[in-house]
Parts: sequence; C-alpha cells; structure tokens
Amino acid sequence: MSLLGRLEDLSLADIVQIVFLSRRTGVLEIIDESGRHTVLFRNGLVIDAQSPEHSDLITWLESSGVISMEAAEKARHSNAATPAAALVDTFEIGSDKLAEAIRTRMLETIAPLLESREGEFNFILSSDVSPPALDYDPDVLFKEGGLRPQEILGAENGDKLKPLRGLEESLKAGRALRRPSSPAAPALETIEAPQPPPEVPAIADEMVEVERGVPSTDTAARNIILLERDPLIRVAAKRAFARKGFHVAQFTQIDNVWDAVIDLIRTNAFFVTFLEVMENSAAILQQLKRKNVRLPVAMIDDDADLRRRHNLLRMGADLYLTRPSPARMHPAGAEEELDLFADELVLFAERAFGQWEQLTGERADAGKLFYEEGTKQQIERAFTVLKQLINELSDPNDIREVAETILRFSAEYLDRVALFLVRDGEFAGVGASGSSGTGEDLDGRIRNVSLPRQEDSILSAVAASGEPHRGKLRRTPGNIQLLERLGTLVPTEVVALPIMQGEQTIGILYGDNAEHRVPIDSTAGLEIFLSQAGYALGKAIAAAERSDRG
Repeated sequence: MSLLGRLEDLSLADIVQIVFLSRRTGVLEIIDESGRHTVLFRNGLVIDAQSPEHSDLITWLESSGVISMEAAEKARHSNAATPAAALVDTFEIGSDKLAEAIRTRMLETIAPLLESREGEFNFILSSDVSPPALDYDPDVLFKEGGLRPQEILGAENGDKLKPLRGLEESLKAGRALRRPSSPAAPALETIEAPQPPPEVPAIADEMVEVERGVPSTDTAARNIILLERDPLIRVAAKRAFARKGFHVAQFTQIDNVWDAVIDLIRTNAFFVTFLEVMENSAAILQQLKRKNVRLPVAMIDDDADLRRRHNLLRMGADLYLTRPSPARMHPAGAEEELDLFADELVLFAERAFGQWEQLTGERADAGKLFYEEGTKQQIERAFTVLKQLINELSDPNDIREVAETILRFSAEYLDRVALFLVRDGEFAGVGASGSSGTGEDLDGRIRNVSLPRQEDSILSAVAASGEPHRGKLRRTPGNIQLLERLGTLVPTEVVALPIMQGEQTIGILYGDNAEHRVPIDSTAGLEIFLSQAGYALGKAIAAAERSDRG
C-alpha cells in the first residue's frame, strides 16, 4: 500500500529512521518545488537517492568529475550487468572509490531535504527494489547492502538513533507509515494460518449508488474522475470525497472514461483523475497530459511494480499508488484500511485543487485559458522537436532517416502509424511504428509495400484533396488491403495526414488507435510538424531520384 503525507507533519529524518526500524523495502518519493526526489530502501537500508537534476548515476559521476565523458559513454553502452559494473570491469574506477562516490551522491541528494518542511511524500511499499534507474548493485558495493540512518543523518557509528518525538501524533497527522493499533510484532517473516475469507464491510449497502457517475458540468465544481473496478474502493472513495465537497464520477470500464473527460474539457473544467492500472489506462494518461501537462493524474496499482511505476511516471503520471493488500483486508480492519486509502486520494485531490485555485484566483475564464495553454504547448513543442530532430539528421538526403524522424514524433499521438510516399500509380510504404498484432515487426511489413492509387481508399482520397481525413474507415477494397498490410488489429478511429511540398502531396501519414482503441486526441501539433517536415522529405525524395538517374 502507498502512504502519503506532508514533510511538515513528518520530517525526512524521521521517515528514514522509521523505515530502518521496521526494515521496510520500497520507494520514497518527495515532491517539492524543484521536482521529484526519490530515495530507495531495501530492508530498511538506503540503497539509492535521485534528484531531479541527476536522475542517473553515470550522469552524476561525469558532472562531478569522478569519471571522464568517454568513460561515461562506454558505461552507458556496455553489456555489463550494470553501468557501474562496466566502470569497474574496465578499470575506470575502483570499487571502493565508486562506493564512496555513490555515498556522496546520496548525501548530496538527501541533505537539502532533511531540514525541509515543504513538499509531500509518498512511500510505496514493495517486496523488492530493482528499478531500471538503479545503475549499480548495492550488495556488491556496500558491506551491509546499503546505508544505515547514522550514515545518512550524520551520527557516528554506534550512536543511538535520535528519539522520535511525537511519532504517533506525526503519523496520525500525516497518515504516514501508520503502525497498527496493537503492539508491533517483531520485524520477522512468519508462517501464519491463512486469514478467513474477507467479509464485506458495512459500506457494501452503498454500492448500488456508485456503480456509475456523471461529472458535473459546473466549472466551479471540484470534479473527480475515478476508474476503479473494486466496488469496496469505489464506495470508500465516494464517501471520503463527498465529505470534502468533491463531485465524483466513477467508472468500471475504460471506454466510458474518455467520454466523461471530453465533457469536462468541453466545459473548460479543471479536474483530477485516478486511473486503475489496467489495459489501456496508460493511453488515457497520455491523452490527458497532451491536453495539458498540469492536469493531475494518479495511477492506482494492485501491487508495487517499480518498473511499471518508472514507465508511468515517464508518461507523466503525478502519483503512483498501490491499493490495500488483500492480506490486510481481514474483517476486523478492512473498513479502516479502505478509509485510510480513500483519505490518501482526497489528500492528493485537495493539493491539486489548492494549487489550481492559487494559480487562477477568481478568474472566470481560467479554465479556457488553461486548455488554450495546453494547445499552445503542443504547438510549441512540435516546432521545438521538429528543429531538434531535423538537426539530428546525419544525412538529410536519406529518405529512411527522414521517415524515422517523422514516425518517431507521430508515435506520440497515435498507436500505429505508417508513412507512404505518393508516386505515379502507387503509394509506396517507407516505414511504420506500432503493433501489427501478429508479433511481426510492423516496420518490416510496410517497408517497400506498394498499394495501387486507383483503388478507392483513404490514401487516394487524401492524395487527391490534399486535406486531412479523420474518422471511421470505410469498407472499400483499398482500405481492406491497407489494413491487411498493417496486421490483424482493427481500429475504431483513423487519421490520414498529407505531407505537402508546396501544393503537391508527396507523402501521407496514416495513423489509428488499433492497439488501445482510445479516441484519438487533437493532432494539431502533429499536423504543424508535418507541414514543416514536408520540406525535408521533399529534399530527400529529390536526392534519391537524382541518385537513381545517376
């Protein structure tokens, strides 16, 4: 289960000691004005600490002058078990020196946070910690497999841990690392008889009321979107949010979530979203962040999966939570566990709406400006990425390299994309990105494929009009042939965007939602990107034609 709190209620020094005393394993996130800080624990010992400035070890070692730029590049591309192991194996740095450097990095990351009372924390319990960002093996570098609190907090070896003054009060105030009301058992792994089947708590009588929900179209309402299949969590969340004056729209199926989201966005409403980690929920996360990166989204998982957490945070998730474990949902304590978990959801939502209200004040047009800002960000990013990617081209006359640049950016908007050149009598496939549904590489299926221009298809319609197409795919022989080339997945929505050079359509980007089947969001940023990329593609086509003639 994840546990939330504020540093003003429980300091980092206390958290480090509590985790050590309880021999916990997990990830502590601290979010403040500078970004997201991460401290990793294994059996109570600190094994890594990351800051927004230096999220990986090799970058920190290079910037600190511990290793050279050449050594850093070798480590990043090594086949060794970890980048740190690559440094030791190639004698770039000794094990003792590396261990001391890592300890220094941890202290530099943690020290500024020890006295801070600003920010929120989230401790995610886990059975093991092996995230992709951990660039070394702590068991190899540290005698005990990590650092004790004395080494982190500055006490000499052998000194007792400082008293945890007012610990119980802090825990209650912050809902953090909460101890059971009964005396704590020793931190040992025990064999116990299985718990009796969990009884449904008293809140079950309320379930019928919350199976469905509709968001409020009142822009002043504090709207919550909750995608959650567990009825007990839905009921607990409904009660907790209602006590604080939130309006909750709850869903058990992902198909209905996006319709509710669109309704809120259409009315320029600010809202907070909680998504159960399930098939396609990550796609909803990405769609929301494209609308505006500041739309708060929290992901709720069954168990702590640190690789999945890492990926979701990279996609833009603001918070990663785990629901109460089945082991703790016994009849005597299930309702209390559910209430605590629901309180954590409320805490996140209150913080998000507090920041929103502080940012916008009483402006009546705040919501409209918020979503206009999101659109502006997309457009600006399209130009920035275009400039960056075009500058990265080692050979701007290489059609394949230009195509890969276009496909890479397009994949941020669409599940499956394919690029075709418009030629006399045919549409020539250049490359693709996404899933074919067969396990076969989609890029290989599309590359060098030829589709006839005379067939009635979405490609021929866009080539003739020079205008984008978006919507359903008509059942025509040409479209059926196109889908067969793309694999076995069938989309519910497609787009076809022309790539122009002057007044001439020289290429067509086909895209759809076949993998996740989530409605396609605005492609304004992508269309702007393609309007500029047409110059690079046209130049590459001309170079290829000259080469063929020569």
